[in-house]
Amino acid sequence: MDSSQRSVDRLQSPAILDRPGEDFERGKFDGLFLADVLGVYDVFGGNAECAVCHASQVPVNDPLMLISAMALIIRHLGFGVTCNLSYEPPYLFARRMSALDHLTEGRIGWNVVTGYLDSAARAMGLEKQMGHDQRYDVAEDYMQVVYKLWEGSWEDDAVLRDRSSGVYARPDKVHSVLHTGPNYRVCYSPDRAVAAAHAGAVSGGNLIDRSGVCRPPRRMLVHVRADTEGDCTAIRRLAAE
Repeated sequence: MDSSQRSVDRLQSPAILDRPGEDFERGKFDGLFLADVLGVYDVFGGNAECAVCHASQVPVNDPLMLISAMALIIRHLGFGVTCNLSYEPPYLFARRMSALDHLTEGRIGWNVVTGYLDSAARAMGLEKQMGHDQRYDVAEDYMQVVYKLWEGSWEDDAVLRDRSSGVYARPDKVHSVLHTGPNYRVCYSPDRAVAAAHAGAVSGGNLIDRSGVCRPPRRMLVHVRADTEGDCTAIRRLAAE
């Protein structure tokens, strides 16, 4: 087996995830952020050849699966992950993130995005993605749903785990979640909330602020640019309101 083949095999092995996380923990880092993108870059040259040739975010594994594997070995590092909310029903996403919240013992955070590639929309059977403002309107409704599911269903003292009586949880402490919005209608009861983040310097407002369910923002990703100081001032003002 030549060196190139050994390199490919190593990239496909879960063992490749161990070393970076261990280095981060040894260096006393608070967290590791995994970016993600749906679709492939196919604008340059009218195709995806350049992206494929130079491995420009292709192929990309599902970062939630990577985190579930890393969390079993790495015991203290927090994980932030980008998840696109445009192509997945909110109940399914809330369920998966709740499971990951338990597996990581609360060390998971969500970078909220709506996507930016038409290739992702085509992969979902659409002609192209929605416009920016329309995506944010849908996202606002989405955020309302997932936080109702996470925070409005199980009360803190709902779970008893009482073997003597055979009672796991008190039904009167577990509430149905009802939501009727412009894009989603939901009735169910999953679990509790995970930390949310969003890029603060985005035109048209940020999703966490717009949704009203995560004020003040739990995490804000700030781009280093000419007006970074102004961005930080605005974020601190929002947090104080």
